[in-house]
Amino acid sequence: MTSERPLGLQKVCDIHDFFHPEIDRILREELRSVPFGSRRAWEFAMIFRALGKKGVLHEDAVGLGLGAGTEKLIYAIASHAGKTVVTDLYTDPGGWEGVRTEDPRKLVLSKAPWPVNPQQIEVLSMDMRDIKFPDDSFDFCWSTGAFEHIGHDEDFLRHFSEVHRVLRPGGVYAFTTAVVFGDKTLRIPHNYYFHPDHLLDLIHESPLHPEPEFDCRVTDHLYNRPHLERFQDYGFTAGHEMSKPIVSFRRGVLLAANVMVLTKDPDRPKARATVVGFDATCARLRRHTEKLLTRLWSERQVLRAELHRGNLFVQPQCFGSGTVELDFVLGTGAPATLPVTVTSRPIGAVSEWQIEREVQISRERQEPVLFDAVDERVYRIMVANVSVAEADRIVIRGRRLDAKARRQASSPPASPPPQRRTLIRRLRSGLGAFRRAFSGQT
Repeated sequence: MTSERPLGLQKVCDIHDFFHPEIDRILREELRSVPFGSRRAWEFAMIFRALGKKGVLHEDAVGLGLGAGTEKLIYAIASHAGKTVVTDLYTDPGGWEGVRTEDPRKLVLSKAPWPVNPQQIEVLSMDMRDIKFPDDSFDFCWSTGAFEHIGHDEDFLRHFSEVHRVLRPGGVYAFTTAVVFGDKTLRIPHNYYFHPDHLLDLIHESPLHPEPEFDCRVTDHLYNRPHLERFQDYGFTAGHEMSKPIVSFRRGVLLAANVMVLTKDPDRPKARATVVGFDATCARLRRHTEKLLTRLWSERQVLRAELHRGNLFVQPQCFGSGTVELDFVLGTGAPATLPVTVTSRPIGAVSEWQIEREVQISRERQEPVLFDAVDERVYRIMVANVSVAEADRIVIRGRRLDAKARRQASSPPASPPPQRRTLIRRLRSGLGAFRRAFSGQT
């Protein structure tokens, strides 16, 4: 299964890439992993391939990894470069907890998945915006999924300027980040999802030169269609082991990994890269997203809730457009009554929450909570005043009602006709007599 389209250096992730002979070889031989093991593996392979294609990964080369943690790509590159310098916020209290350490070198070397020459690896704690090396120190730099976390536009530009400064003329910077298939960049603090035009604007403002084309086409294939990123949020706790989406649907956002390849060439005039295929891909992915939401919410989904400071929270959900019904099952050991709050925010505004519903739920009258959802917003559910022991006794389920279910939910239950009420009373009376007789009480 291969695509007839040539595999460019600067593009978004596509399932067909995993079956390209070069990527397949890099994944199996250089990264020693199983193809399609994860989207991050694609990022590693595309960076490795770009550095090789640009002629900067060789036995005399000096390379710099930025925000590299203990990622597998370190060891694949170190096997080919003369020297590899690895950096991250290892000793910074504000850095990622997974790599926080007082001895960065020991940590990185201890995580090597195969033997490497420790004399060829240097490990330092360093900020990507302030690279503590002299000018013209490196033949190449790389970063994998770190760029979007370093701040805001001024931080991205500062980072590009620093990379340009430490690269030698002709040096290459290959990095991956996340592209959003939407109308604009989602400026989530320290976790940007970039619109291609915004990303290219930043690069064009920097002194670095991109490849001429940024291929944002995602072919129409089942594995390229939007998939939920976190199956565990819907009661399937083992889902993260099976779900490896190419295009993720996360809190109302469609996104995919992409790779950018930039070169230091002081003599070349600046030229902005051309975006290819973005609008058509967006339109198709949005159609598939509507179908995904219809399938997802046509039946009740168990929603995973996490306890935080005495409150149960369900991760923000996108229900699409329609009436949403929430069921709350209060089991034995749960409080008899609990306050529930449903809030919402625009998909692209992480802090603009507003209240949609505030209700009291009870074990005696477990009535559903209804509210109207719209496409452009995500919704968060909170159950207050819950202890650790009580959290596992509460089950939250949600679905989006179709027209028939909406009419039923909005209408009060009809009273049975007189003849039926009489029949019900007789049946109950007879059942009571039978129980007393069976237990020896008559």
